[in-house]
Amino acid sequence: MILFLTERAEVVDEYEDKLIRTVSTSFKLPKVLRLFQTHKISQNVKFTRMNVFYRDHFQCQYCHIKLPACELTFDHVIPVSQKGETNWENVVTCCKSCNTFKGSKTIKAAGMKLFKIPKKPRWSPELCLRLLENDPIEWWNFFPKSKIAS
Repeated sequence: MILFLTERAEVVDEYEDKLIRTVSTSFKLPKVLRLFQTHKISQNVKFTRMNVFYRDHFQCQYCHIKLPACELTFDHVIPVSQKGETNWENVVTCCKSCNTFKGSKTIKAAGMKLFKIPKKPRWSPELCLRLLENDPIEWWNFFPKSKIAS
C-alpha cells in the first residue's frame, strides 16, 4: 500500500466490495499492484526461529507432523554439546516429543532420520503470503509464466 500511495506502483486489479477508508477519503482495496521499478531482492535471509519454521513448512523434520508454531521448536542436527552451530545448515523444525526423544544425541545415535537436509533458503520470508485455502489467487494471471516455479 505504501508503494501505491507514494506513486511507485499502480493498481492493476481491485476488489469491488472492499474499501479502505481514511479520515478524508476512501478507495477500493487493490488485488494486484504493478511496480514501476524492479528491485533486487536480498538473498541474505535472516536466521530466525520463524524463518526456520517457514523453510520447513511448519513440519517436524523427523516425524513429518505439521503443527502450529506454538507447538514447534527447533533442533540442532549436530548437538551444541558436540560443537554443532546454530545456523541454517544445522537447525531443523522439530516437534517437542521428537526433540525430547533425540535429546543431545546425533540423529544416528538416536536412530532417527531427517525428512530433508537443512539448507539456507533462497527466498525472502517477507515476501511470503499466507493465503487461506478458499482465497482466490487472481494475481497468478499477472505473473510472468517464465517466473513460475514448476
